[in-house]
Amino acid sequence: MHNSETQVDTTGQACPVPVLRTRRGLKAIESGKILEIIGDFFPAKKNIQDYAEKHGHEVIEVIEPDENGVYKIFIKKG
Repeated sequence: MHNSETQVDTTGQACPVPVLRTRRGLKAIESGKILEIIGDFFPAKKNIQDYAEKHGHEVIEVIEPDENGVYKIFIKKG
């Protein structure tokens, strides 16, 4: 686990909402800080990672879905 500054919970949300919430979360923190995204809409997992990398952020860890289908993504703001 990483010490995240902010957590964005996208559970129960389908695209494009998880990516939009990720974007908003990244805008709200300073460069070098970590954003934790929690979600359960599996297609959004890749979309969030693609968005982060395309915009100069670093995906530092992806925790695969648990028994409830919830995954976590940790992104370091670039």
